[in-house]
Amino acid sequence: MGELILSLLLALSVWNNTEAQSVNQVREMKNTTNTKEETQIAKLDKIKQVDTYRWDRFELTAYTNNQGRNVHNKDYGRTASGKMTKAGETIAADWRVLPKGTVVYIDGVGRRVVQDKGGAIKGHKIDVYVRTESEARQFGRKKHVKVRVIKWGENKDRKQSGTAN
Repeated sequence: MGELILSLLLALSVWNNTEAQSVNQVREMKNTTNTKEETQIAKLDKIKQVDTYRWDRFELTAYTNNQGRNVHNKDYGRTASGKMTKAGETIAADWRVLPKGTVVYIDGVGRRVVQDKGGAIKGHKIDVYVRTESEARQFGRKKHVKVRVIKWGENKDRKQSGTAN
């Protein structure tokens, strides 16, 4: 894949001739990209190396603010915790399993914070907030997804020893 990126960058530099003047500059740009990717992997590895909590399996779905809500309502986008929904951050969960404010790492999704709850979110289910209905449909339903608690939210003492498998 790296050679493909190198080839594309070289082609763009020849066509545009403003980004890179030589193959060496393209290779340098490629190495910078690799360094950024390695840094992201290293950050992810640090999360995975924290073995304080075990992985649990959850069923995942996705939701948006648009599902049956009026955009002109003053509470449009407000979660049960009082915060506004934010793509890449907000998830809804059963607060008896993952209390409000709990920070989790979801395999294949990333780091998220429990800020919402819903009527259909019971037990080991998580609803991931996305911006659009088409993103939610594309996300679909994912079963048996690994989830690890990074930091417990409210009522953490009760939950640390009590999550089901």
